[in-house]
Amino acid sequence: MKKYLLVLGTVLVFFACTKDSEIRTINDNINHLNSVYVGDWNFKGNEISYTGYYVYDSLLNSTWVSDVNYTTNFNDSLGSVELGYNINELVFRYCEACKPVVYSLEDSGMVYSEKFGGFIGWTITDSTFYNVVNPGPPGYSTSYSTYNIEGWKLN
Repeated sequence: MKKYLLVLGTVLVFFACTKDSEIRTINDNINHLNSVYVGDWNFKGNEISYTGYYVYDSLLNSTWVSDVNYTTNFNDSLGSVELGYNINELVFRYCEACKPVVYSLEDSGMVYSEKFGGFIGWTITDSTFYNVVNPGPPGYSTSYSTYNIEGWKLN
């Protein structure tokens, strides 16, 4: 009876260790695939604000007047991308003083949304990053603002 228990215990330990090591190997392979994004990056935040309106003269002739402002935040700032805690996460630091932002790779990709006005989302390759944070309106609007972040991998 003791022999059977010893053999059964050995077999259970063998299979438990094998499955754990297989899971670690799968996780390591996924992390290895995601490591192409890891490194120092240069990030640039761009904001565009647009306002337009008609100006009428005494003869009721109208002229369209528009004002467009471009603002760049953390221009040419040194940031980084690191592997996240979970295997499908990346941690972005847009600048040295910026708080880290965690992105799930499952959510990447540009998606058209009527609700949010155009394309939203983010894309990443081994050398470029683009994130539409606040898209423009879906149609004609007399005023709006958009904000996006661009990135280039440095190493």
